[in-house]
Amino acid sequence: MIDIDTQKVSRAIQEVAAEFIIPKFKNLQPAEIREKKPGDFVTSADEASERALNIELREILPGAVVVGEEAVAKDESVLGLLASDRPVWVIDPIDGTYNYAHGRSRFGVLVALVVGGITRYSWCYDIPGKRMGIAVKGEGATINGSKASVRHSGHLPTTEMTGLGGGAQAWHFDPVRAEIKDINNMRCAMHDFMSFAAGEIDFVIHVNKVTPWDHASTVLLAEEAGGYVRLAGEDIEFHPDMYRKAMLLAAPDSHSWHALESVFYPKLKR
Repeated sequence: MIDIDTQKVSRAIQEVAAEFIIPKFKNLQPAEIREKKPGDFVTSADEASERALNIELREILPGAVVVGEEAVAKDESVLGLLASDRPVWVIDPIDGTYNYAHGRSRFGVLVALVVGGITRYSWCYDIPGKRMGIAVKGEGATINGSKASVRHSGHLPTTEMTGLGGGAQAWHFDPVRAEIKDINNMRCAMHDFMSFAAGEIDFVIHVNKVTPWDHASTVLLAEEAGGYVRLAGEDIEFHPDMYRKAMLLAAPDSHSWHALESVFYPKLKR
């Protein structure tokens, strides 16, 4: 296994955020925001921070390749790098770009290191909340240096569970609201999974698709914090080369996961 200085990567992410992301928050000009497709925003800060992270991470691990969300948006063949026999850095330079572009403080940076098709390391940086989540495969997860652990409340009925949902508008979750206590959409995978790993909520459900940049780092954080994460309707693990329609569900344990799956799937299938 490749030995990485996790704190060195954390510092690089924080420095890039301080230089390219934070100064532009609530200071973007209209020309610096555009839609790649309807509802899918990108800003000049996304592109600048991805370029900077590309350089920083290659210096930390010479010989590695990089798959960044914005690079894939311009050329999907970049996804082929995930099949490389070299280490692969997977970057979401600003997760929650919609929030960032609209002055809402739910956004951050996601970075994962994939080796041999397995996510070995992950960093989830909540910029406004000043929280850094770090996970190492088989070694656990921390948030700001303290052990991260999902919330275990026994076998609660789903009507007493609260969670966060993504990949759809708020109304899309209406068919299941009577069967759970509460669900909200923060439009940010980093925030969803950080809250789950911190034990603040009972589940995360992403109903539309899975991507390397949204889920490689966040799923490892959730799993290393003790969570049970699978694709609903398929009951298989997420792999970092997945880029397709799917419903991703994270719960504290297998029992809770199957109970929630019966609520969400296929009612929320898009």
